[in-house]
Amino acid sequence: MLLSVPAWAQSTTVNYVTEIVTTYGGYWRSGNGTTDATTGFKSASLSATKPDNSHNLVGFVVAGKCYSTGVNDALLTSHSLSFTPGQYRALPTAALGTAIDNTKVGWGQLYDQVNNGPAAPLPSNASLPQYLTDGVNGLDLGTCVANIPAGRVTFNIGTVTSSSINDATPDILVTQVADPNSTADTYQFLDANDKIIGNSVTVTFLNIPVVGNWIADFYEASQNPMGLGAGFTNTQRDLRLWAADFSQFGITQSNYSAIKKFQIVLAGSSDVAFVAYNSQAVTVLPVVLTSFTGSALANGQVRLQWETASEVNSDMFVVEASTDGQAFAPVGRVAAAGNKASASSYTYLHQPATTGIVYYRLHQLDHDGSSAYSPVVAVAPHGRTSLPVQVAPNPFNETLHLQLPTAAATGKACLITMDGRQLYQHVFTPSELTEAACVLRDLPVLQPGLYLLQVLVDERMTHQKLMKQ
Repeated sequence: MLLSVPAWAQSTTVNYVTEIVTTYGGYWRSGNGTTDATTGFKSASLSATKPDNSHNLVGFVVAGKCYSTGVNDALLTSHSLSFTPGQYRALPTAALGTAIDNTKVGWGQLYDQVNNGPAAPLPSNASLPQYLTDGVNGLDLGTCVANIPAGRVTFNIGTVTSSSINDATPDILVTQVADPNSTADTYQFLDANDKIIGNSVTVTFLNIPVVGNWIADFYEASQNPMGLGAGFTNTQRDLRLWAADFSQFGITQSNYSAIKKFQIVLAGSSDVAFVAYNSQAVTVLPVVLTSFTGSALANGQVRLQWETASEVNSDMFVVEASTDGQAFAPVGRVAAAGNKASASSYTYLHQPATTGIVYYRLHQLDHDGSSAYSPVVAVAPHGRTSLPVQVAPNPFNETLHLQLPTAAATGKACLITMDGRQLYQHVFTPSELTEAACVLRDLPVLQPGLYLLQVLVDERMTHQKLMKQ
């Protein structure tokens, strides 16, 4: 059932979901009828009712414990179900690749308001990913994409909450809603250089217990408009779900801070309603930002330019400015693309109120309330160039040596993450310099990876990317 995990985890950890509660018909509860040996919790039996339209996942049971998804906690309470409150969201998939023969879009058979027949007009195949992110928080079990083409889907991670590691609360929730087979998808966390953090987890759904049945139409997505063929109209399919804590992936207190991405390696036969994450434990960035630069213009304005590789459900970019690189305030807003699997370019002009260096960052806002910050860029007034500062060694380990342009230099050095979080600051004066050199010895304990060093010398800024060994 589970491969690529430690032997102890296979024997002591139950990762499949034994019961679900959804909004179908106002309240729908179904499960595999098992009793957990540890908690004594008995999951509901397989429901005779079979959903045939959209319905959102409200709660689920793993290892005898019920967790809410945040969709409608009041519904669980009103039916006297005890649960651990949660906040789950579908991963913001922007692209799945081109549909191949036998890739299907599954709808609850009354989703199109046509009983036992095709929609009129037939639907377009223009946006397959929408069926993996629809419903409340993207958790609609009544739509899916079946036989998703093989490939890799990668999501940028903002932060991971350390207290969520090994807390027995699921952090990843995966659905399988059609016909599973012996092929398996692989799930893994990566660092900034696409190296696996911890271990990959491979999930095979064939032997995971069924927790419910649904009635669906499966439209052929490799043609446009999509067609509904014989044998795919008003058909019954099984619902299976799998969940896992970070610890299942080998994520620990010593390696979690290196996580930058979550990746799904699709085998080519997945039938997915959604892949969800625990938003209380991890933030997933809706925007893949590929560049952010600033330049001073002759008229005193600053031109900010940035590009994104893709966007999912993105709302806007709030441009923030600072005169000290620490306290930022909004200075403008730019509407985002929303949902786009290809590159987008943006430009914003700002008139600073100061003639000194100005620091800028982007606050990326998603429609569902998620947000993230870009790396910080510093822009000097027009006509002033940055002074050369030599930094060694690179890669570095415990210390950094700065060679400054003058022995009378005054300024500071800041070490920040690539997403703009300041980790270290050192203010230096001429009295501590030896032949215009400064040694940074009190660096914090850092995970291996890429960092940005900002050195301000006599109100002029130098930036350099550094690799921590």
